[in-house]
Amino acid sequence: MSRPDLTKVRKMLEAGEEFSLTEKQYLKKTGTNIPKDGYYLTHKSAVARAAQENGYSIEVQERTILFRKVT
Repeated sequence: MSRPDLTKVRKMLEAGEEFSLTEKQYLKKTGTNIPKDGYYLTHKSAVARAAQENGYSIEVQERTILFRKVT
């Protein structure tokens, strides 16, 4: 599996607003597909770590990643 380029996603995270990315949007922004394993995606993946570093939690609903600010 190739590593995602999180440059565009990090900019969105740094903006501080909640947002979501569909599978197609994620592919366009990172150059890779959304990981298939749900636990890995939400807890261990590069995008999960980037989200946590910026104060977000992530959820997956029907192959759409929801980035929510942790309060």
